[in-house]
Amino acid sequence: MPELVDTHPLIESLLIDGYRKMTPAVKLRLALEMSQTIVELSKVGILNRYPGISQSELRKRLGAILCGREISIKVNQWDPEKEGY
Repeated sequence: MPELVDTHPLIESLLIDGYRKMTPAVKLRLALEMSQTIVELSKVGILNRYPGISQSELRKRLGAILCGREISIKVNQWDPEKEGY
């Protein structure tokens, strides 16, 4: 399958150079911000699919998305393949 590239090579080069110049602390902060964004987007998606659910159910569904089926079953007794993500 061919690689899909939507970034001009010059821009990609500038981005890579910028990432290389970042301090580890800045890279960590950006990674944490991106992780938090994923959590928030996941919550919005869950609430769009299951409006009116309890906070407990939201946490279980979010846990299933973020941690996977096996951990979800062990920790929350929640099988996302049966209950949904």
